[in-house]
This record gives sequence, C-alpha cells and structure tokens, in this order.
Amino acid sequence: MLTAAATALTRTNDTAGVVLVGGSVTLLGWVLTALWLGGVLFVSPAIAVAAPVAFGPSLIARGYFVRVTRSAIQSGDAAGAPSLVAWGELVRDGLKSALLSAALLAPLAGGLAVAGGAVAALVAGPVDPGSTAAAVESALGPNGPVAVAVVAVGLVAALVGAYLLAFAYVRPAALAAFAASGRLRDGLNPRTVAGVAATGQYATGWTLAVGALAVGYAVAAPTVPLVVGVALAFLARVVAHGLYGRGAAGALREGSARDGAARPAVRTARDAARSGSRTARRADATPREGSNRGAGVDRAADGDREVGRAHNDPPVPVVSGDGGQPMRSEPPVPVQVGRGVPVDEAGTAGGDDAGDGDDADHAGDASGDGSADGFEWGPSLAEAEGKR
Repeated sequence: MLTAAATALTRTNDTAGVVLVGGSVTLLGWVLTALWLGGVLFVSPAIAVAAPVAFGPSLIARGYFVRVTRSAIQSGDAAGAPSLVAWGELVRDGLKSALLSAALLAPLAGGLAVAGGAVAALVAGPVDPGSTAAAVESALGPNGPVAVAVVAVGLVAALVGAYLLAFAYVRPAALAAFAASGRLRDGLNPRTVAGVAATGQYATGWTLAVGALAVGYAVAAPTVPLVVGVALAFLARVVAHGLYGRGAAGALREGSARDGAARPAVRTARDAARSGSRTARRADATPREGSNRGAGVDRAADGDREVGRAHNDPPVPVVSGDGGQPMRSEPPVPVQVGRGVPVDEAGTAGGDDAGDGDDADHAGDASGDGSADGFEWGPSLAEAEGKR
C-alpha cells in the first residue's frame, strides 16, 4: 500500500507538470492566504471581498487531493496519480472539501463559543467575580481559585485535543466517502463514515499516511525558503491522500455492493405492488372501461417499448466526483498536457480524415466529373448558353 502510493506519481502522464504546478499552487495558497488575512485584520475589512482570489489556489490543491483519493479508491494499488488539469472541477471539489471540514469542526466551534460566553458572563456579567473567587477560596484555601482555573483550562484543552484527534482520524474517511460518490452528503453520512473508519484497512492506511506526512514535512521544513520544500510538502500530501483512498477502498466497495443488491429487491417489491393494484382495478372495471383500458394498455405497451429502446441506448457519460451528473467530456489528459496530439504518417493532424479527403479528391479527379471536396459542379456556362 505504501509503495503503491509513494510511486503513484511515477505512473502518471505528466509527472513533472504535476510537481511544478502543484508546488506553485501550494505556494500561492500559502502566500495569498497570509496576505489576505493580514490585510483584513490590519489594513481594512473591505479586503475580505478578495477572498475568492486569495483562496482560489488552496481550493485547487484541495480539489486535486480529492481527485487523488478518488483515483486510489477506484483503481487501488495500480492507480497512478491523476494529472492536474480541469481546474474548474478541482475548484468545485476543493470547495466541497472545505465545507466538509467546516461541518466536522462546527461542533467544536460551537462548544468553544458556549464556553467563551460562560467565561464572559462570569467576568462581566451580573455575577460578581470577586464574590465567586472569595467563595472558592474559602472552600478550597488560598490557592483555590488558581487551582479551579487551571483545572478548567486543562479540561477544555483535553476536550479540544481529543476532538481534534478524532477529527484528524475521521475527516479522511469522510473525504474518501465524498470522493467516491462526488456527493457531499455521503461525506456527512455518519453510517457511511463510521463504516469506513472502523475497518482495519483504513486504520492501516491512516497510520501510514500520518507517518508519510511527518517524514515529508520534516524533510520539507528546512528547504521551504528555497521553494523546494513547498513541492516536497505537496508530494507528501499526495502520498497521504493516496493512502487514505486505498485504505477506504474496501469498505466503500462493500457498501456500494450492498446498496446495489438492495435496489433490485426494492424495485421488485414495488413492481409487485403495482401489478397487484393493476389486477384489482381490472377485476372491478366495467366492459366499457375494459375496452378503454385495452387501448390504454396498447399505448402503455408502446411506451414500454420506447422505454426499452431508451434503456438499450448507450448510457450518457458520467464524470465521477460531480454527484453523478452528466458532464461534457473533456479531451484526454495526454492532449491537455500536450503529449498526445494525433499525427499521421505524412505529418498532418487527424491523419485518417485527411487521408480520406485526399482519396476523395483523387477519386473525383479520376472520374472526370469535375467534382472536388464532395461538391458537384453544375453545367458549364457554355452548355447553359447552348441550352438557352
């Protein structure tokens, strides 16, 4: 698992492009986010309107990590890292990934807000903090208030640390569930996420990913000023997300298989219920209604045949990761990265079509009918005058 994830970039169509573009996007994300935050805090709140520009590179990087996770789930250990193309789709997936993290951290933010409100009420509210401290001191001794404050802060820190640790373990499982289907609600489904996080394969992949991140960041930190460390940090995250996807693949495939087996049973029961109700209506119908129903049945049969033909048509291409919605197909990745433009033997693009056109031209010339490029010329001017 670790070897496959670590060597995935060597099996992609554009390794150098992924490393260079991914490192550049990561660096831009760090710099622009820091500049935007500093501008909002220290210059003017109006700079907040530049958030799409500031967070755009980070969303692209997040979307690429979603794509890496999806590729690892679908192809397993044989998957190479995908190319960093189709930035519109990457931004959409990156925004969904950010919303997923925000939703998982919302309970922690709410709890901290409640605790902060309680502290503010004790300090500046109707309760006198001096009288409260005096009561605590009388009950626990001179160091009582300090001890209570230390215990309270330690308890809050322990709860926050436990929540963040759980978040660090559960969030990749939720990301894998979202990446597998492209639907954000699957990443927020407790049953799906718990089914992934509870498997030993995912625990192994998560542990290896933590080790890969630790080693990668340790190596990248000293070279960050040289910009090389930024690319190393990006590569470490690519390896980690590949491990997340490979660890969650087994549980997600089993869940998809169970769902696929349950759908035919539900459909059969629904069809049986409809058939029973249709039989009951036929038994209670009058002869006139029966004749009318016969015509309706013929129309329904024609509709069923049309539906059957529609079902036999080739399916609409679906892009995984966009919620199962049909999308316009893009050029192949080798074409997008400039490594696979079709060229015929004569050196012209689209060789077969060009060759066919040349053959047609030669055929037209040989026939002597004056046709070229599929266009048939009419009678000559002299012939027209003679006929007139």
